[in-house]
Amino acid sequence: MSNLLKYDVIYILDPNATTEDAAAVATKVEQIAADAKGTVLKKDDWGKRRLAYLVQKHREGHYIFYHLSIPVEAIAEVQRNLRLMEKVIKYSIVKDTISHLKAKVKPVRVKTSTSPEGSSSRPGYSRPTNPSTIRSSSSQSSSSVAPAQTVAPAVAPAPVAPAPSAEAPSSPS
Repeated sequence: MSNLLKYDVIYILDPNATTEDAAAVATKVEQIAADAKGTVLKKDDWGKRRLAYLVQKHREGHYIFYHLSIPVEAIAEVQRNLRLMEKVIKYSIVKDTISHLKAKVKPVRVKTSTSPEGSSSRPGYSRPTNPSTIRSSSSQSSSSVAPAQTVAPAVAPAPVAPAPSAEAPSSPS
């Protein structure tokens, strides 16, 4: 039983399929799983939905979802049967690789200190009250380090050409 893997099987039925047709496809998938000593973990009928694009000249389809735990050899049989059934217009079989992973729980952030100005905008964050005390304490621990200053680069102005004179030279008359 160690070779059982989990698979998600989704198939879309013809929207004109009867309930008997849908039941026949469902029993065939369940029978293959049972014959291979697998189990149906979940079956979901998603109902009729609009397709994103035309599939075999259909604009809608009836979606059925299965979550199966079956051997690798049996999944080929499921795929073969879904391909041969006329009422199945599209199918997808995906190996489930993340169902066994547990969700990671983030620890709750606890506010460490209270701000004298009142509540801060972010929980768990407190602003320093006096920046000069922080600078003096850090400068004592290290050698005299000047604070970094940002200097804007000097940009020379673009040369301006003299404007043409609007006056015409006057001629003597």
